[in-house]
Amino acid sequence: MTTLVLAPRKSGMKLSLQSENGDSVLLNLEGRVSQRDVELSDPIVETLGEDAYSRKVLVDMSEVALLDSSGVNWLLTSQKKMREAGGQLVLHSLSPISMNVLKVLNLHTLLELADTESAALRLVGGDV
Repeated sequence: MTTLVLAPRKSGMKLSLQSENGDSVLLNLEGRVSQRDVELSDPIVETLGEDAYSRKVLVDMSEVALLDSSGVNWLLTSQKKMREAGGQLVLHSLSPISMNVLKVLNLHTLLELADTESAALRLVGGDV
């Protein structure tokens, strides 16, 4: 009898505070951005507090290993909440997988994207 051993599943999404300066904040997003990680909670509010959506939030996506439809929905919803609250969401340094997903869905035209952190800072007119 042969026993099949499956590799452990990579850990889920991790959103962490990199730095902040006034209303501008740099976050680091890594891992699997999927339904399991965004369905039951609001990672941005958990990381930044209740006033999160009124801030200028720059998200480094260079370490995103997977971005599924629920993760995309979370990004779009977060962007909408920020616009409504007077904030701004800019995604930068996208991993190849996350950039491909957004391009296939034609969302690279709806979301604010920047190639680098410095380009993202120029978009929000801030310094973090």
